[in-house]
Formats: sequence, C-alpha cells, structure tokens
Amino acid sequence: MWSDVWSKGSKGSKGMKALWAIPLFFLTLTLRAQNTSEVYETASRPRVLALIGDRYHSPVYIRDNLIKAMVRENLPVTFIENVEALNSESLQKHGLLIILRDGMNWPDGYDKPHMKWMTDEQQQAIWDFVHNGGGFLALHNSQGLYPPNGLYYKLFGGDYGGHPKPNVFTVRVEDKSHPVTAGVEDFEIFDEQHTVKYFLDHEHLLLRSIARDNLAAAAGWWREMGKGRFCYLAPGHTPDALGHPMMQRLIRNAARWLLRLDDRQ
Repeated sequence: MWSDVWSKGSKGSKGMKALWAIPLFFLTLTLRAQNTSEVYETASRPRVLALIGDRYHSPVYIRDNLIKAMVRENLPVTFIENVEALNSESLQKHGLLIILRDGMNWPDGYDKPHMKWMTDEQQQAIWDFVHNGGGFLALHNSQGLYPPNGLYYKLFGGDYGGHPKPNVFTVRVEDKSHPVTAGVEDFEIFDEQHTVKYFLDHEHLLLRSIARDNLAAAAGWWREMGKGRFCYLAPGHTPDALGHPMMQRLIRNAARWLLRLDDRQ
C-alpha cells in the first residue's frame, strides 16, 4: 500500500506529502476521539444547588433525572429537601439554583391547613443571587403556591394558574433560535399541564403546551435580570416527562445558558 501511495504521487516532495497524509489523518481522528467534550477539559466547574421534592413529587425521581442531565454537563450538584437550607449563605457557594417543588409545607400534618414556607429573607436571597450574576432554573411546580406579590413571583414573570389532571399533551417549541431550545423538537408527554399565568412578551417565550382538547399554556420562558439569568420549564410531574430525551436536552441547554458556559469557551 505504501509503495502505491509513493508511486501514485509525483516524484519527490509530492510523493512524500502523500505518504505523510495518511498517518496524520488517523492521528487527527485519534485526538478528536480522545477529546469527546469540552466539559471534561477542566476541573473548575460551577456548582449547582437543587431544592427538590414535596408532598406530591418524590425527590427520588427528581434527583435521578436531574443527575442524568447534570453529569452530562460535568456539573457537580448538591440536592437538598430541607427548605431552610436555601438561604443567602448556601447560594453564595453555587452558580446555579434549581427548584422543583411547590411553596407548601404541612408542619401540623396533612389533615391540617398548609403554610407557605418561603420567607421574605429567602425571596430576597434568591432575588439578590440572580441579580448578582447567578442562574435560576425553575422547573414544573416551582411557580406553585408561593407567597403572593413577593420578589419570588416578580422574578418569575409569571404566576401559578393551576392544572388539570395528568394527560397527554404536546410541548411545542416557540423559539427555535434560543440556546435553551437548541436541538429540541416538539415532543409529546403524559404529564401535568400547568396552565401558568405568563406576564412577559412573546420574545421571551420558549415553549407552549397544547393538549388534545386544545388547552394551551406557556410552558417555558427565559429572562435576564441584573447580571443573572432565569429560565422556567413547565414539564416534570412524572418520571417519564422529566426523563424524556427532549426534556433532558432542555435542562442541559438551560444549565449551560444560565451559567454562561458557552461564553467561557
């Protein structure tokens, strides 16, 4: 083979160039194969704090599905269930906050009225965290039943609007040009369709949910506030919805955008 390469090239330098081209080509392929992703190029990765789990949403399936997304972006994540652990001190140690839980606690038991657990101090801590450059990924019912008219909802740009019982609906991509929706196609899931109240303009709308009876609602949006970024994604009540390949891609894309990882390349 090598003699054929030598002979087919013209005499002298042209033949030598042909001879060296093959090993260099395979060397390039080997180097590319070894460097599979830029996320593994440094040990300096931003940290993620995830508050998960409530009466209606097991922290187990939330943890297991968020881990899959975070590990593929090589992002170390700390999971907490204790709402008191969410404060300004814990937020200072992290670059991204994820919440998938509602605003209700039942300190006196489920047969007694619930209370809203988020304090004014916690709302201020999250507000300051985002405005000072942090990222906040709010998932599913993280907009549900928190203190009304507070900084938390002001940060959202939306409010709780209830939901019907779980059913099959389509998640439609409204903005295909935003980094959060890169590589995401419309997909169908069995989940709670949260009919959230959306207060921002169409520019910030990423996703819309559309049920088979034509019930439709905003299902994802983004915004920038101060030095930080916010993103809300509505699906996530069922393990299959949170683990759906398109939802996993949305979570990974959102984490990258919120942490400005692509800006650091």
